[in-house]
Amino acid sequence: MTALIIVASSHKSADILYASGFTAPDPFIFVSCGIGKTMYVSALEYSRAVKEVKKGINVCELVDASIKKTVDIILEKHKDADWVVPDDFPFSMAEHMRAAGASVSLKDGLFFPERLIKTPAEIKNLVRASRLAEKAMARVVTLLSDSSVDSRKRLVAHGQLLTSEFLQGQIDCEMAMTGASADDTIVACGMQGAEPHNRGTGQIFAGMPIVVDIFPKLKSCGYWGDITRTFVKGKSPSIVKKAYNAVKEARDFSKSVMRKGAVPCEVHAAAMRILEKHGFATGKTPKGSYGFFHSLGHGLGLEIHENPRLSPKNSVPLETGNVVTVEPGLYYPEWGGIRLEDTVIVKDDSVDTITSFPTVLEIG
Repeated sequence: MTALIIVASSHKSADILYASGFTAPDPFIFVSCGIGKTMYVSALEYSRAVKEVKKGINVCELVDASIKKTVDIILEKHKDADWVVPDDFPFSMAEHMRAAGASVSLKDGLFFPERLIKTPAEIKNLVRASRLAEKAMARVVTLLSDSSVDSRKRLVAHGQLLTSEFLQGQIDCEMAMTGASADDTIVACGMQGAEPHNRGTGQIFAGMPIVVDIFPKLKSCGYWGDITRTFVKGKSPSIVKKAYNAVKEARDFSKSVMRKGAVPCEVHAAAMRILEKHGFATGKTPKGSYGFFHSLGHGLGLEIHENPRLSPKNSVPLETGNVVTVEPGLYYPEWGGIRLEDTVIVKDDSVDTITSFPTVLEIG
């Protein structure tokens, strides 16, 4: 009999969080064998787990507070099981199980392929996370709008120079006050924005693109939100405005052709053609890549980046219930970057856009 086992903290493993519905910082065990599902948690977590786990899961305490001893008893109870584990299963635990005579193998493909199709309850959580991200984005817009510009084109807010670090802190505080966490928030001004995952440091200047990427995780259930906007304080340079309009067209067109059966690599290619049509080439130099050199988007759920990917390498058609980001971008070290990101739900004949925040470049 094939059986599933996961040993992990739900803070680190989306699979065990999906299987159990239980959030805990310390590792615990989830077992699915036949029709039975069982969780083994520490005595500290037992009473909470009984109340919070998904329906139909039996909750037990770890034997002598030991994961290894508990696994030994599980193996003894299911002597004929062939154990299947996720690809992030602890190597030492797999070796321990094999030493006890158990058959242990990685599952082929996704551990829970049903995670690709979001339920109404999951979508509700994703919408909630998105709204929190938008609330923080609105805070950024307010600060940029209220700021003045000094003689060196630096932004000044409430008598202080505005920095990436200050705006990141404002975003993170907004998230913390609403039950979410936002690590690695991006506020990258000018040439820093040419590196898609550069968090940004230092002063914010007028007339330069400011890439703001906010992706909070709900502490209560582990679902993520994700939104990116690019702003310019004051008048934008012509090349920035041209790139912005091209990225916006690529994003909006991509959403218009996405539906059940749409092929991610084909949608990605269509977005690339739009950017090239506007004169924005993609390539690589000894100093790095330029243009549009990342995937068009990614799945969003219990992980910030999960399947399905809107990648040039993904030819698996989209399915109704997929939730993905659509985030084309352009990046040039001479002037910076532009990225616009919405989150959408794939339907039979279209997509529903979760993101409701407006798309505006210039802030007066």
